[in-house]
Amino acid sequence: MNPGFLIKDPRSRAGSRLSGATASQERLAFLNEASTRIGGTLDLAQTCREVLDVAVPRCADAGGIMVQERLITEGEFPARPNDGAALVRRVATAVAVENPFDWDRAFPVGEVAVYPPFLPQGQAMATARTVLVPRLDQGVGDDNAKAFGRDVIAKLLPGCSFLVAPLLARGNVLGFFVLVREPSSEAFQDADVALVEELAARTAICIDNARLYARERRTALALQSSLLPARLKAPPGLEVAHRYLPAGDLAGVGGDWFDVIPLAGERTALVVGDVMGHGVRAAATMGQLRTATQTLASLDLDPAELLYRLDRVADRLDLDQIATCLYARYDVAAGTVQIASAGHLPPVLVRPDGVAETLPVVPGPPLGIGSEQYELCEFALPPGGLLALYTDGLVEGREWNIDEGLAKLRALLTGPPHGIERICDMVIRTQCPHSDRDDIALLLAKAV
Repeated sequence: MNPGFLIKDPRSRAGSRLSGATASQERLAFLNEASTRIGGTLDLAQTCREVLDVAVPRCADAGGIMVQERLITEGEFPARPNDGAALVRRVATAVAVENPFDWDRAFPVGEVAVYPPFLPQGQAMATARTVLVPRLDQGVGDDNAKAFGRDVIAKLLPGCSFLVAPLLARGNVLGFFVLVREPSSEAFQDADVALVEELAARTAICIDNARLYARERRTALALQSSLLPARLKAPPGLEVAHRYLPAGDLAGVGGDWFDVIPLAGERTALVVGDVMGHGVRAAATMGQLRTATQTLASLDLDPAELLYRLDRVADRLDLDQIATCLYARYDVAAGTVQIASAGHLPPVLVRPDGVAETLPVVPGPPLGIGSEQYELCEFALPPGGLLALYTDGLVEGREWNIDEGLAKLRALLTGPPHGIERICDMVIRTQCPHSDRDDIALLLAKAV
């Protein structure tokens, strides 16, 4: 038996057998390529596709990766049954044969199934060891076809060479990696096992990293959602609407928040804030600051005094993150709004005639920095006037800087009056086209 390394030529149905030093060099080059091409993102499906792009057709005619379903849906390691009969999902496949349609039909991506223990895939799951079948007989093809109810499998698999490697991380079987060579290709040999196991090990690490990333993002989003207001009651003299969009990835999931707080004397507090930082800690900090803001608002403080005290609260909390906050107090009887800012972007006012302008609110230092005072600014908000409060994710992105984003926002808000919910939808749809954005909070308040 020649322990050489088979390099598949995508232009040919055959492989070329290499041996000795040449084979070692090819193995090293193959694994180096895998290292550079795999795991560039923390997306599980993308990672699996990258693995198969490396492996097929270079060392197999077809391949697939199956991952345990609970790991995908819950982000947790499921127990491995002794018989290997775990529920798994086919995350990715790759085919480099003359008739790929039959393979795609036989092994569809997204299928969730249990592989019985008498199949090589089930054996690999149960034993956590690689299973090599030099040539599959008709019985194995029939068993697979029967197990999954697709006769085409019985036609494709007999005579194929089959190599199934478990995906192992932290002592757990995440799923399996299967490679197939057609009857016209050279069969897998023992020398191929070590290479495929190395590739499977690297794949498992990347999948586990993607699992941890997805779990932390789900946790951050769940915490963030639970700390934001579920619905806002219409305060006296105001019509309010809001939108909140979580970040496109975990690096952006953070502590944006908004609030509408009823005050004494037919007045209303409008709040928007942004915790610097990302993930679960930023969301938890947001919850603390939102609660503190609600408590201080009950003392009927003017916005500048409230932010001064909120800054002291942030300092006593000894938070690692700093935060920005804009606090506005609307007085329906006076038709005015008082505003103070702790390092936050200024609000946009749309006057009844449809002209939008950025209000010249003087920003003080962010919360947690320590400030002796914040400046109180007062503006008229007549009936028909609209006030827009937002976080920086709405006006800053890859396509534009903050000044450009503010100009776009003013342009969107300028014009004849529309329903406040429609305005929210229009702004979000226009300002947030990309997926890798920061958190976005938008709060609109219209005087009626």
